[in-house]
Amino acid sequence: MSRQLVYVVLLAALLGLGVAQAQGSPYVRAVYWDSAYPAGWAGGGEAVRDALEDAGYQLLDAAALRSWMDDRIADGKMSVVVFCRDIVPDTVAETQDADCTIRQYLNSGGKVVWYADIPFYYCGHAGSQDTWGTDGSVNVMGFNMAGGAWDSGNTVTITDAGTTWGLTATWASQRPTTPDGWADLTILATDDAGNPAAWAAHYVPGDTFRGFVRISDVGGDPSVDDLMAVAEYYQALPIAMAPKPDNDETDVVPETTLSWTAGDFAAAHDAYLGTSFDDVNDASRTNPLGVLVSEGQTALTFDPDGDLELGQTYYWRIDEVNAAPDNTIFKGAVWRFTVEPLAYAIAEITATTNAASDAGAGPENTVNGSGLNAADQHSTESGDMWLCTAGAEPVYLEYEFDRVYKLHEMLVWNYNVQFELVLGFGVKDVTVEYSTDGADWTTLGDVEFAQGTASADYAANTVVDFGGVAARYVRFNINAGWGGLMPQFGLSEVRFMYIPAHAREPQPADAAMNVDVTAAMSWRVGRDAVSHEVYFGADAEALTLADTVETPGFVPGAMDLDATYYWKVDEVQADESWPGDVWSFSTQAYLVVEDFESYDDEDNRIYQSWVDGYGVNSNGSTVGHLESPFAEQSIVKSGRQSMPLFYDNSTAASSEAELTLNQNWTLSDIKGLSLQFHGAADNAGQLYVKINNSKILYDGHAVNIARPSWQPWSIDLAAVSGLASVTKLTIGVEGAGAKGVVYIDDVRLYPEVLDDSSPDITGAGDAVQGVPNDGDWPGAETPDMLIDDSAGTKFLHFKGAAETTGFQVTPLLGSTIVTGISFTTANDAAERDPVAFELYGSNAGIDGPYTLIASGDITDFAQDTEWPRQTKNETPISFNNSTAYTHYQVLCPAVRNPDGANSMQIAEVELIGAPQ
Repeated sequence: MSRQLVYVVLLAALLGLGVAQAQGSPYVRAVYWDSAYPAGWAGGGEAVRDALEDAGYQLLDAAALRSWMDDRIADGKMSVVVFCRDIVPDTVAETQDADCTIRQYLNSGGKVVWYADIPFYYCGHAGSQDTWGTDGSVNVMGFNMAGGAWDSGNTVTITDAGTTWGLTATWASQRPTTPDGWADLTILATDDAGNPAAWAAHYVPGDTFRGFVRISDVGGDPSVDDLMAVAEYYQALPIAMAPKPDNDETDVVPETTLSWTAGDFAAAHDAYLGTSFDDVNDASRTNPLGVLVSEGQTALTFDPDGDLELGQTYYWRIDEVNAAPDNTIFKGAVWRFTVEPLAYAIAEITATTNAASDAGAGPENTVNGSGLNAADQHSTESGDMWLCTAGAEPVYLEYEFDRVYKLHEMLVWNYNVQFELVLGFGVKDVTVEYSTDGADWTTLGDVEFAQGTASADYAANTVVDFGGVAARYVRFNINAGWGGLMPQFGLSEVRFMYIPAHAREPQPADAAMNVDVTAAMSWRVGRDAVSHEVYFGADAEALTLADTVETPGFVPGAMDLDATYYWKVDEVQADESWPGDVWSFSTQAYLVVEDFESYDDEDNRIYQSWVDGYGVNSNGSTVGHLESPFAEQSIVKSGRQSMPLFYDNSTAASSEAELTLNQNWTLSDIKGLSLQFHGAADNAGQLYVKINNSKILYDGHAVNIARPSWQPWSIDLAAVSGLASVTKLTIGVEGAGAKGVVYIDDVRLYPEVLDDSSPDITGAGDAVQGVPNDGDWPGAETPDMLIDDSAGTKFLHFKGAAETTGFQVTPLLGSTIVTGISFTTANDAAERDPVAFELYGSNAGIDGPYTLIASGDITDFAQDTEWPRQTKNETPISFNNSTAYTHYQVLCPAVRNPDGANSMQIAEVELIGAPQ
């Protein structure tokens, strides 16, 4: 029996609050589990997954986990996700750094609960994993999550905090962290050495109950009651949380609006904003110190008057004010952010010269940061600088940027070896020129570069003002050096600063995928822009002006599905225009009509939307199970739910369920409607769909409704009328006396009519038996796995390494002619791959007698290089055959390495043919 969620209230004595009611959770709750992604010490995780699902947690696969975290980052809802697979998937750990989705989720107030293996030691992909080691948690989460002594085997001691969080069961610690690894760590349990074996790392200032929580640092399943207790542990917070901009965020736009998440009891908010930490920290209603900018407001945002000062660090605080009668004020934490600087350094620069540079001292050293420390002080090492010998022609240095920039100024570090004051190799008199195209040059002026100091703490001592000119190239024509005796010139470093005049940071991001066809576009504006010219189209080389707008946003209208679009924004200032880069994005591949994920067992039951024949004599359908869960949660194509449609035409002409819609299917280049259906043994009848009142019969094999596997059905919408106003979608089964159950999932619209035909004449539901049929195979790797249309399952016969093994099948399609065969390797042990086959047919029965149809090598599996796992052969295996059979036998007389194998295994076999 699962424990009810536990509430603990922060500052309960101060607030006079009791323990919260336990009938509902404050969290949006989810559990991550995906069989396609690997796990470590946690094993399968099915038992924990099932227990959490039973308790109402939403089941997420790797792809859904990313979407769910993105949604929580956006909406800021209180949320928690428990990982039942202890290898982080690449969908949320896209990169090994703090910019990945899971870290951003935690930074925004999310909560992750983890058990078993070391967090981030591995990064999982579908079917594989990368080893990050303990650097994984350091790089992503900021500390070594297994930095304590390993393999102590000490039975943990639960701390007072751990007891408060709900821990009761102990374990023998294996991979603890250290108590000082993270600045804001709540220790829930320790080993004998005091190393935390259960802990919570908090990522939001002032938070004490969310963040990354790890319990049970050993293999296997933890106590589910304890897992749920720490997952749903909650403290009421009277203070403001989750500031935007984030605390310590830099490069904040000057026109930013401040926002936050309210404290649990706040009725109003006092906002403080200023440039002094002490003033913002010490101010109050009675002593505002000039930084109380809003008192008693109800909104959760504050828009400062005018733009904030460039380069300035601001401090701000939100005090939460309780409702009457007490009107208690809870002082908030002081947060800070820094506004974008006046100018940025150009990053991509190519340096060239017409002079002969010394070995290892080329012109690239003047722009690659070599010799500069964190304080921008330059070394005295000659290998960190540029040095050349002058020739007959005057020496120049030329710099090319990756684009045209609005140049603000240039910082110069001159040549700075230890004896520079004696040698005088540093450049002195320079004529500076600039160009947008490298052909036409304009002289900025003659400049003197100050001499280097010949010390290891040398700071830039020359600043050249460019005054906002547009340039992609800058050239130094060197007229003289500081020494004047030797024909050598040197320079340490130059840094070009630019004003951000171009549009930048597009949304959708450049090259983004799966963008909503109704998405709006936005960008970060160029400095001083008064309007924005938006160019948009499907051809990058022929973009046309779509609109001129005053604010940084553009809505192109309904776009096509599975299409790539290009766009750019030219920023128009009062006296000039700055053309933007061309960005691109690709739209989503399909539109979801119905995925059945939104239904629950309370206020949004599946049969309330999909109206069935309950109580209607002419309609024999029933949608959903009679008891909760009403939607199907085991037989699912994607996500966590599908629709069970029970039908019985014993007294009705047909059985159908109807969904009310209000959609336009003529937009976005929609051409096909697709759905997935899953039959059951002994099903009969004709499956159909009605769009409004247009009826379309399923045109696949009639026996497919009896197959217990997911099958696609794609409908060409070209002949369907009324698609501009689709008001209802009906799914039904007709046929006198037909009865059974069919499951429906993934009802989608595509910009094409998908190919739902298959040349494979076998499938789930066909009668299958092994050869020899002696049960000498694992319980989960049976002969029927060969024809279940899944490369993730397999058939393994232990006798296959020493003798011929295989299978026999009777297709539901009846009499068929087979002219080809394909094989798909299993998940491991390439030595077990079959390298030869024999195919037989029979019209007598599944036990034969059989007639040989074809035999030969499986060429791809027999080559020197192992064929990839769970991959179909590419070299076609086809043959001449004109005889129809009702039963088939496939034998594998040889495996790749019989001496190294203990069996024959294969994931999938397809018999390519057609019914007669």
